[in-house]
Amino acid sequence: MQNVIEIPEELAHELDRFAGAEHKARSAYVVDVLWRDVRRHNQREALMLSAEAWSSAEHPELSEGGAAYVDRIRSESDERFDAFNRG
Repeated sequence: MQNVIEIPEELAHELDRFAGAEHKARSAYVVDVLWRDVRRHNQREALMLSAEAWSSAEHPELSEGGAAYVDRIRSESDERFDAFNRG
């Protein structure tokens, strides 16, 4: 399906310059840029929709933050390993 989008001449020159640097035709370059932007918007939308999915009441283990939780559970395996070697 072919569509026509009018763009300013100056923008067309810039697109040609960037497309050429990637060894692509202008249309292929623009399609890549548009898809990248659509994926970014979709990701942002998904993050906004999931913002309240993890409540503190349902997941108290995350009260100190996700990074602290991950650090704690990662160190648990070290502690079990050390206890096994001592025992």
